[in-house]
Amino acid sequence: MNHSLHDNPYGVGLAYRFNVHHEAVQHRSEIDLLEISTEDYIIRERRTYSDPDERLLKDALGKFPCVAHGLSLSIGTVGTLNQTYLDSTNRFMAENGLNVFSEHLAFHSVDGNDLTMFLAIPFEEVAVQWVKQNYYAIRRKLGRPFALENVTYSFPAPHSSLSEADFLRRICEETDCTLLLDVTNVFNNAKNHNYDPVEFFDRIPMDRVSQLHLAGGFQRSDGRWEDSHSEPVMDEVWPLFDEAVKRAVNLRNVILERDSKLKPFDSVMADIRKAREIFYTHRSTLVPAVEAIAFDGLGAEAPDPLAPEFAGLRSYQRTLMGRIADPAFRAAFLANAPEAVKRFDLTDPEWFQKIIDCDGALVHEFEEAWDYFQKEDREVAEEYEKREWAAWANQLGGW
Repeated sequence: MNHSLHDNPYGVGLAYRFNVHHEAVQHRSEIDLLEISTEDYIIRERRTYSDPDERLLKDALGKFPCVAHGLSLSIGTVGTLNQTYLDSTNRFMAENGLNVFSEHLAFHSVDGNDLTMFLAIPFEEVAVQWVKQNYYAIRRKLGRPFALENVTYSFPAPHSSLSEADFLRRICEETDCTLLLDVTNVFNNAKNHNYDPVEFFDRIPMDRVSQLHLAGGFQRSDGRWEDSHSEPVMDEVWPLFDEAVKRAVNLRNVILERDSKLKPFDSVMADIRKAREIFYTHRSTLVPAVEAIAFDGLGAEAPDPLAPEFAGLRSYQRTLMGRIADPAFRAAFLANAPEAVKRFDLTDPEWFQKIIDCDGALVHEFEEAWDYFQKEDREVAEEYEKREWAAWANQLGGW
């Protein structure tokens, strides 16, 4: 395999899904690169259901420049980093020659419970410092700088001292990360949380944007915009995308994300063609790669989640996850919140008020989603076990 193919991917491409592998290959002349979701190949269950022998992946890696995109770091969680996951990510990238990596600037995994849906990190200076230390510990482990992606979030932590834009700016000031700017997420958040998306661009360091994401979603009956990755890019997003491409002078990659409704593939290609037209209108010549800042890794130890300075942030996250994932705690919280939160050592009045003032209806949506997916996960686990036993039986039958 030609690993150098992935050194400096450039242009407009697609988030790779094995079920449209052949369609992507057929449009190789119009798809500049692919984004590989690392979870699809380092988590066994997902590999079993998609591309068990990685035949399709190897073919894609041999035909397209590729970048890697992670889903499970939960970099904003005040907790211990998952070293096994990091090792697997590092190994996967090394084995396949992948050089560019990105992850989400959010938290979703707390106390062993993984929501798999992104929650907004509180936009506070203490969270900036947590992400900074976590970022450098991960950077040392991966041996490279990486990009952090803004996410669509249902609700912010109430009473935050920073805006979302200022929070992103502070992360960039404190680390050498680049930004994966998801333009659809900017649109969704601007609509859902009432801010001007162009003013948002004014307040973040657009020169740090190395990648852009585009995706389609829909507007719910209550007026909120949903990041579903299931529809064509919304008409209102395209002018915002054009503005982002113009401003992001160091932009190298644009990725269209579509997780479902991938066929007919002409719908996917229509979005890629429009994104390419805009991208190459503003990028008629190749933008040189920005040279990484020298980094010796010294002092880049993982932060201590029990350090006193992170106590309030940690307790907030644990309490919020408790409300979502623990039915018994939900009931206790509704009956007597000041007493219930002692379980998670939430004693700071300001952090307690943030928990109290979280949007109850939206928290309830997460509760219902959690209960639904717990049931579904049990059914998937049972089916996976059957497949594993069938695979073993088939292998034993060949002996």
